[in-house]
Amino acid sequence: MKKRIGKITSIYSLNILLLFIVTRVIHVSHNQLYILVIIFFVVANFEVWFLNFWQNKETAELTIMKNRMIATSAGEAPRGVLAEPTSPYYELLEQFNELQSYVRHSQYSANREINNYQTLLASLPVGVINVSRHHMIDVFNQTAADMLGVEMPEVPILDSLVIRQFTLSEIINHTFNTNQRQHSILNLMIDGEARQYDVSTLFHQSGSNAEVMVMLYDLTEVLKLERMQADFLANASHEFKTPLTAITGFVETLQGDAGADEGTRTQFLQIVADEAKRLSALVNDILSLSRMQHKVDEKISNLQISAIVEQQLEKIDTKTVTVHNDIAPDFSVSGIASDVSTIVQNLLTNSVKYNKIDGEVWISAYKDTQQWQIKVSDSGIGIPLNQQSRIFERFYRGDESRQRKIASGTGLGLAIVNEIVNQHNGEINIKSQVGVGTTISVILPL
Repeated sequence: MKKRIGKITSIYSLNILLLFIVTRVIHVSHNQLYILVIIFFVVANFEVWFLNFWQNKETAELTIMKNRMIATSAGEAPRGVLAEPTSPYYELLEQFNELQSYVRHSQYSANREINNYQTLLASLPVGVINVSRHHMIDVFNQTAADMLGVEMPEVPILDSLVIRQFTLSEIINHTFNTNQRQHSILNLMIDGEARQYDVSTLFHQSGSNAEVMVMLYDLTEVLKLERMQADFLANASHEFKTPLTAITGFVETLQGDAGADEGTRTQFLQIVADEAKRLSALVNDILSLSRMQHKVDEKISNLQISAIVEQQLEKIDTKTVTVHNDIAPDFSVSGIASDVSTIVQNLLTNSVKYNKIDGEVWISAYKDTQQWQIKVSDSGIGIPLNQQSRIFERFYRGDESRQRKIASGTGLGLAIVNEIVNQHNGEINIKSQVGVGTTISVILPL
């Protein structure tokens, strides 16, 4: 700006000097002097205009380049400048265009990496938290928010606002104090529920900036499954041991003097046979349960439910009860034959086994456009209210001493039914009253 003012001042000064010289060399009147002043003033203005025009033309490309640089710095997409080969700034503008192209490519790569990082962070099944030395969180994914029972926060945020578990805060502080990674399994209360998390911390430092990366993995379901497997093995071992002990004991007795008595031998052999059948039934139920858990897709076919009920009744001793099959012969649904047969078999077996002498059993079925239901009711001994929620557990028999006097079983029948129903996204309901009877309803989608 100062240079431009200086040039304009010089133009006017030269014109004034030239006018002074002309008036000294040539004698002019007052009117002629007035005309010369006007002429020299117009000429000076034209020279100033021409100078500005020429300078603006030369610097227009530089002005555009400057504006493009400002726009890029403000976050806009980098843009180049069109330059004529005759421009005095052609090489400079070409270098600027290459720089803008490099910036554009770098921005694209950086945005792509950020998007990939954010997508990966959001989809990880592991909670990820990054905490600075000043206890500010700058990374916090959705999984971590779900695991800690908090809303997804806007980062950066103070760690105490989202990490409210003392043991988790302690392991982060211990990592900062020791500058070493830590690992622990923590029992945390999240929304009133006990959860088990595998917590790993990683300390990393860049210059004076120290940070701790926290990774959370939910072990709750894994540990629950391990406990269930341990309980299953313990219960299965106990169930196997009972008939095996009986078989071994009676066989040893028969090998002694008691085996010489025909009546005793017949009685003991019958007991051995019964226990062997019980052992075989236990093995078959365990295998059935295992097949349910590792089942491949089977063929769906049209099933006549009344016929399936009659087939299963032929396999059950129903001499002590009266069975009412209220399902119409033409009642049919689409489903997997083996699954429906297993459900019917176990429900009918229990309704007969835990019934009263001269009791009754009723079987009915209904369907609509979306689902169908089979219901088995009996006039049996009933199930106490405090035990109804547990009858679908494996090996559960309720009051052990009372039920073993009524009937022996593997304790897996209803567990198998429940497994099948869950696989088909169905529903199983129970209504029971002690001394009155029990009704179990199974609802399956069509």
